[in-house]
Amino acid sequence: MHNTQERTKTRTRTRRTGLISLALAITTTACLLASSSSTVFVNAESTFIDTMHSDPATAAAAAQNSSLLWGIYRPNLYFGTRARLPNTLMTGLMWFGTQDFSGPDHIRHGCEERDGFEKYGWLKHDGRTFGTQELKDTRNNVELTTEFIKVPGGNHGGSWAARISGKPIRNGEPMSISTLYYVGLDGDGQLNVDTASYDVKAPIVGNVKELGNFDITIQQTFGHEKSNTHFMGATIPSGSLWRAKEFVKEILTHRAQIMQQQGATDFRPQDLYILPNQFFGGSTNILLIQMNYDSEFEFEVMFNSKSSPNPVTTETISSAISKAEDAFDKRFEDTFHLKQHGYSDSMVKFAKATMSNLVGGIGYFHGSSIVDESPTYEDGQNDHLEGPVARRPLPNPQMTAPASLFTAVPSRSFFPRGFYWDEGFHQTLLGQWDNDLSLEIIKSWYDRQDSNGWIQREQILGEEARSRVPEQFQIQYPEHANPPTLLYAISGYLDRLSNVTSTFSVGAFGNSGQTQFSSDFAEGEHDVLNGRLTNTDLAKQYLAELYPKLRTNYEWMRRTMQGGIREYGRTSRSRVEGYRWRGRTKSHTLTSGLDDYPRAELPSVAELHVDLLSWIGFMSRNLQRIATIVGEEDDAEEFEDHYKAIANNVEDLHWNEEQKAYCDVTVDEMDESVQVCHKGYVTLFPVLLGIVSPESKNLDHILDLMHDPNELWTPYGLRSLSASDDHFGTGENYWKGPIWINVNYLALHALKTHYVEKGPYREKAAKIYNELRDNLIKNIYSEYERTGYVWEQYNDKTGHGQRSHPFTGWTAMVVLIMQMGRA
Repeated sequence: MHNTQERTKTRTRTRRTGLISLALAITTTACLLASSSSTVFVNAESTFIDTMHSDPATAAAAAQNSSLLWGIYRPNLYFGTRARLPNTLMTGLMWFGTQDFSGPDHIRHGCEERDGFEKYGWLKHDGRTFGTQELKDTRNNVELTTEFIKVPGGNHGGSWAARISGKPIRNGEPMSISTLYYVGLDGDGQLNVDTASYDVKAPIVGNVKELGNFDITIQQTFGHEKSNTHFMGATIPSGSLWRAKEFVKEILTHRAQIMQQQGATDFRPQDLYILPNQFFGGSTNILLIQMNYDSEFEFEVMFNSKSSPNPVTTETISSAISKAEDAFDKRFEDTFHLKQHGYSDSMVKFAKATMSNLVGGIGYFHGSSIVDESPTYEDGQNDHLEGPVARRPLPNPQMTAPASLFTAVPSRSFFPRGFYWDEGFHQTLLGQWDNDLSLEIIKSWYDRQDSNGWIQREQILGEEARSRVPEQFQIQYPEHANPPTLLYAISGYLDRLSNVTSTFSVGAFGNSGQTQFSSDFAEGEHDVLNGRLTNTDLAKQYLAELYPKLRTNYEWMRRTMQGGIREYGRTSRSRVEGYRWRGRTKSHTLTSGLDDYPRAELPSVAELHVDLLSWIGFMSRNLQRIATIVGEEDDAEEFEDHYKAIANNVEDLHWNEEQKAYCDVTVDEMDESVQVCHKGYVTLFPVLLGIVSPESKNLDHILDLMHDPNELWTPYGLRSLSASDDHFGTGENYWKGPIWINVNYLALHALKTHYVEKGPYREKAAKIYNELRDNLIKNIYSEYERTGYVWEQYNDKTGHGQRSHPFTGWTAMVVLIMQMGRA
């Protein structure tokens, strides 16, 4: 590990030094010399999409690729666009204050909590063609609005436009900012710029193989004239475009230093921190346009694909945005029916923004990751050693081959990368909004699965992603799992299918809150959004292609997470259905998703974890459904047998009659099997995933646990750990009391689907469901109104949002909670 980390550090230092050296050279030359260079434009034929398709499935895939090719797929930035391709054309927005000389130290580019915005996030975003975002930069007294519109057409994903506008937050105070918009190539291609007589109003013409020929125009539509516009073009190292902010800072500050050394003393910040209006290097692969403002402004960025017959222009942007916004509003109500349920306009607005921030967090990531596949000690050896590194006699982390992932992110500011544990919850909501977009993301995740069935729990792809992750968390280990939440999202897909046609009504987990889809779509839109939902053949084909990977992943989970039963004298109806999370330390089980939630005092090969057994039971039940649909009857029978054995072992191994709770299992000093009971989310999983029968007396005890204020119940949601537990609120206090919305959603969905309509405890279940749902909606909404944000978790004593924000990953599931309705 040490050698790999050193290599990574050395490579990063080298690239940083290269950028800084380039910046110094450019700025020195800019102040002393005038230079320019010419570039050569290469006209390449596009081969991205063949428009002649005889196969409906191929045609549907091509339509999907075209619809999703371009997007706001750089969610770690306040605003940035890219194609859903590796090493491609990208654009981005930066700005800084010019009210004093500290501006370049506070350039806004990547989303950062330390920027201290009053509020930022998407107000509306449909995931494909339209989005509008509000950013309130308190320090710089500017409220920015970014709007995006895409116009389909041609063979390369159509054309698009961005409109950036700004105004003072506090009208009685000055606003002085400098905006920079950049266009860059992070791989092969051409930006054909007339470096000798460049005009900032002229289109930037270019070519990329997968995008064909295009031009980009950046123009002011309201605000200062060209005298306040500056530019610079340069050649930067391949793969370094993500460091554009660092590059700009070096350019601006070094240029200012040189001017000061030459005797300049009376410059204002907006005169000192400007680009040099020159080109440097060979073939330009980054072009920056800078515009300074001290009052309300607006500028537009227009990308036009030359293969499209539908160009975007200043005249068409406003009408296109207006139509898209109206379509978004109608579709949102048709999907979630919140006005119909009686929600106020302000609550509907909140729900739109919350869902849109999840959608606006979708990104395309490409690059290598770090994996350590070196052998571990045999089970039972060195159990006292904590963590994956110590469990390896000869750690050997290695860079993998570059790979791509299309995914939503939990938090644009704090977790701008893919998390397996989170993604299933993201797709449970997104699948309701855009079925086929969700299926594309799910497929992308399973494309990252290796031949053994392992999927990296964190997808840290490329240097940009690694720059946001501490080194000790960058390495992934092939014995580490995460809760298989992608199957939870797929279960939602199966439920939607059963709503559309009886063909897929196979032991449905439950249709709670699912939208009944209509056929009221514009021509062609229906196939793009819901083709794999309304077309039986496409649905079966998708599931048939995915099924082998699902089964391989299931087999890997059962094999790798296998725990001991008979070896420790445990009695259960099944000899094999017992599992434990790998990667345990004394204080953390990161692989479970519940991080610092208390388990047995020491990690041990003898442990069995009830939440993991429940998840594998959930997998077997849903794989049985899929196997039946795709015609794998023998597999379906096998999965059914597995599920029955797991349901039995949940009771035989994990129910503690004295504690009236489901508990983990370990061994004591005498190697005798004992249960470890920490009442909280872990205790609930057999109910959360519908393993416990509605007729079971144990359900009654779990419902009491949920509703007891001395245990899990609060006016704001279910706390993660019982208030009576010795570990409650201690240490890191991440999953030791705070309220998490994803698990609360699991509780609501399970109660409504399994327990409010049947069984002797249905009235109690309905009461808890209604009260819990009301509490969650009220608190999340009130905190959004109070703070401007949706939060990672909520305090169990005050209900206040805490930790990272905006956290519109799984917390956005409040929209589904609103949709559910009362029992």
